[in-house]
Amino acid sequence: MNSPQISQGPEPPAGLPPCESPDAWVFLTDDSGKLAAHAALWWKETPLLEGQRIGTIGAFSATSPESAAAILAEGCALLRDRGCITAVGPMNGNTWQPHRFVTESDGRGPYLLEPRNSPAYPGWWEQAGFTALSRYSSSLMPLDGTEATTPAFRERLKRSGVHTRAFDLFRFDEELAVIHRLSLDSFSRNFLYTPQDEVAFIRAYRKVKDAIDPEFVRIAERGGQPCGFAFGIEDKEALARGEKPALIVKTLAVDPSSRSAGLGSMLVDELHQAAREKGLVEAIHAMQHESNNSLKITGRH
Repeated sequence: MNSPQISQGPEPPAGLPPCESPDAWVFLTDDSGKLAAHAALWWKETPLLEGQRIGTIGAFSATSPESAAAILAEGCALLRDRGCITAVGPMNGNTWQPHRFVTESDGRGPYLLEPRNSPAYPGWWEQAGFTALSRYSSSLMPLDGTEATTPAFRERLKRSGVHTRAFDLFRFDEELAVIHRLSLDSFSRNFLYTPQDEVAFIRAYRKVKDAIDPEFVRIAERGGQPCGFAFGIEDKEALARGEKPALIVKTLAVDPSSRSAGLGSMLVDELHQAAREKGLVEAIHAMQHESNNSLKITGRH
């Protein structure tokens, strides 16, 4: 097998789809010149880990453990030359982009927006010297009417000035700008967090505009000021496979300065109720970090 070839430009090797502004690509060809492995690298605007800027390796593909080891070694060497002391992957630059492997499954087919990877990839990365840095989990539950908040609690929140509403599709960009601001405030302490500018945030969600049901996006306000949101989307991929119709609870955020304890649970209750009313029978609370407070809300359900 030939030595890995390095492209320093932002463009991927011929035939590969582009990804979010990598600083370099590395790719490996076999003796016939066929692409055997590739990865994109980021080091200029990456997250901090223990005060040090990391290098990230993403957009990864390999055809064998040997090609995976070669491409990862080359990527780590290039990141080391750029001053990075830690390489993290799979991560396309930051946590707003694809950045996880699925390592365990209950056998259910992949849900909409779930990471996709060969089951062999995590093992190949471990063989190349990588270890797990953080873990995420997804939880499946029946939409049986169980609620985590009581009517009395919801009435108290209402009396305090909090009300909730559905997403307004006719004000799509303005609504996304609201969600973006809440995300910056709520996620700033998240693991490997980096801020994302509003333009890039809105551009990313425009790609799924046609799949958004406004009843599955709940926004909470107090005195006209947004203080929380919950974003859900129907798992149309599961439905196409003939599986039970499910709601994916993708993102939940509450402004930490809003002093609205329990608001996150109430927003999830509202998502579940909206899903039941539309005939969905299951909910998937998706890709929650092991240290995230949203896991506590999932536990209540």
